[in-house]
Amino acid sequence: MKKLYKKILYILVVCFAFAIIVFSVILTNYSSTPINYDDHKYEFVHINIFKDSSFLQVTEMLKQAGLVKNKFLFYSLAITKRPRRSIRAGEYKFNTSMTPSAIIDELLLGENKKH
Repeated sequence: MKKLYKKILYILVVCFAFAIIVFSVILTNYSSTPINYDDHKYEFVHINIFKDSSFLQVTEMLKQAGLVKNKFLFYSLAITKRPRRSIRAGEYKFNTSMTPSAIIDELLLGENKKH
């Protein structure tokens, strides 16, 4: 009976490690692929972020503007970047050729403000 538990535990650990590796590969691919990679129709999108907007609200605005294709991967990417600062309010101009990683960086650094 003890050997059976060890086998089950071993299988679970291997499956968990495999899942982490697969998720890491998917997240890396997502973070480095431009938003409109397939159609090569790059355009600019203006987003106005208000003071005290939460990350979830900002992500929903970005999704409605077509800048976020998968909210779960976008959230996961933001968590991996471990933001030390909150999103800065202001008017942002994003290009659809940007990667999700670049969008998060600009939101956290506030580099793309027009004001």
